[in-house]
Amino acid sequence: MKTIKISTALKRLLKLNDEIRYYNFFETNIFTSGVIAFRSRKGIDPKQINHDDKDVVCQVIKGRGRLRAGGMRFQLVPGVVCHIPKGTPHDFAAQKGDLVMFYSLIQTRKAAVPAS
Repeated sequence: MKTIKISTALKRLLKLNDEIRYYNFFETNIFTSGVIAFRSRKGIDPKQINHDDKDVVCQVIKGRGRLRAGGMRFQLVPGVVCHIPKGTPHDFAAQKGDLVMFYSLIQTRKAAVPAS
């Protein structure tokens, strides 16, 4: 068993790039969870990420922003929870300050093939 205070994790964020910082709480071969923080940026970045084998579940902890997925845009505010199915290209962007989220990447199984 392991417990982590979110406030402590936010002080230990690792820099992925100029926009994104993160801290993994737990990591196994089935799932990874932690916090991720996005800094607001100028302009629109057309790049999106795609997890071919993992569903993404996020809850907004702090800040405001947007999620772009499946050709749609969703507004993000504290308390919003989102699920992004595996194979769905997506990206997040902060609006005026940091967007901080708790996230889980969950390994998904391939659907069973019915017997013929």
